[in-house]
Amino acid sequence: MQNKVSYVVIIVLAFVCLVLSLSIGRPSDVSAQKNVSSLEPVPEQEAQPFGGVAVSSKETKNFLADEYVTSFSLVLKHKKKDAAYKHLNESRDKILTLLKKHSVDSRAYEFSSMVVKDDWKYTNHKKIFLGYVASQSVKVIFHSKQDADSLELDLAGLAFVDNVSTSSRLKNAEALEVSVIKEACKKASKLADVHARSVGAEAGKVLSVEGSSMVEELSSSDSVEVLASIAANLSLVGVENGGKSYVRVSQSEDKNFLADKFVVVVGMSMNGADKEMIYKRVSERRNDVVQLAKDLGVAESEIDEESMHLFKRPDYEFDSNESRKDAFRAAQKITVNFTAKAAAEAFLDGMVGMENSRVLAARPVLKNEDSLRVQVTNIAGKKAMSRAKAIAEGFGGSLGKVVSVSNKPENEFGRTGLGSLNGALLRKARGKSAPMVLPDADFPKPGMNIADSVSVSAYLAVTAEIE
Repeated sequence: MQNKVSYVVIIVLAFVCLVLSLSIGRPSDVSAQKNVSSLEPVPEQEAQPFGGVAVSSKETKNFLADEYVTSFSLVLKHKKKDAAYKHLNESRDKILTLLKKHSVDSRAYEFSSMVVKDDWKYTNHKKIFLGYVASQSVKVIFHSKQDADSLELDLAGLAFVDNVSTSSRLKNAEALEVSVIKEACKKASKLADVHARSVGAEAGKVLSVEGSSMVEELSSSDSVEVLASIAANLSLVGVENGGKSYVRVSQSEDKNFLADKFVVVVGMSMNGADKEMIYKRVSERRNDVVQLAKDLGVAESEIDEESMHLFKRPDYEFDSNESRKDAFRAAQKITVNFTAKAAAEAFLDGMVGMENSRVLAARPVLKNEDSLRVQVTNIAGKKAMSRAKAIAEGFGGSLGKVVSVSNKPENEFGRTGLGSLNGALLRKARGKSAPMVLPDADFPKPGMNIADSVSVSAYLAVTAEIE
């Protein structure tokens, strides 16, 4: 299976010292309640060894996909940058016409930010400039494999289209994932009984549970895999093991929102032997960029001009064949904030033919990201509790009160087991990406036609009682 973005439920060991701190001297559990309401991190404590029987189990099921994602790239090459940009725009119009022919709703497809890169080849240890490559990736969502195949067939006839593939996924796998979690818990419970009886003992209640669950985000086949892994410690009947049972789950959630602000960062740069001359030229170009933004209705307060940097170029920038007379560089950056995507795209169009300047970044932004993060956090909390409930019920109990909640990922406490944030089973919601262009060491390639959406993430780790 490929392109797995994990969907994780992590249930960390119940700690004896935590049990004692909750049950002795803190009848009201004021500290824990504060953490629940404020989402402040809960300090971790050292795990204590458990007696009893320790078992692990895994449950895997495949479900028929009910959604298909066709992805492909538009790739155009030309000697001139503005021509490559223009041809890609024309090709994108052809794709939009094709999507309309296939009755694809505008909400069912997304174009990433467009990127223009230098095209080089190396011959006899020489670097030869070939021109520019303009590219843009596209994702289209279908509800039937036949519709996806039909689009693929039409795309095969377009010379500028590359890397066409279709993957399957589940629209709403939440209930299916919960059912698989419960099956894994039942398996673990039965296995504990077998192990205990093999040595003349009897398994009792669950003391701690640790595990993970995953829904395959994109599958190369028509079915999608759902997997749950459980590691549990159960008591042995007649053996003292005082204290309550706990389940801890962690949930990472992503959700995409339409952007309401678009940020474009422009860099102006020029090399030369005369410092005063290059300073003036970069200043003139800066004025051109600012005027272009103002002509598109951008207020002066939404244009941020950094101070110009005038410096002598370091030796490593010159290759053996390059003249060192252009020993100085003047460089400056400007950030422009747009409230309308159309204006931002018009600004990018205007930047294409402007000499000694380059778009460093073009990205969508959310003005009210904090309030939207609250919304995503609520979704993560609801899913975390749903999985905690499934695990509690999977071991024949019921979910009790929440005793702690944290927004600290597990790896910040040094864990390397199933609960690791960097592990392959981190639970992550499906959603459209919001591409952006990241700056390179000097002036990177421009990103154009800004993506529409921004991804907002939230993480929660919740500990609750099992009754």
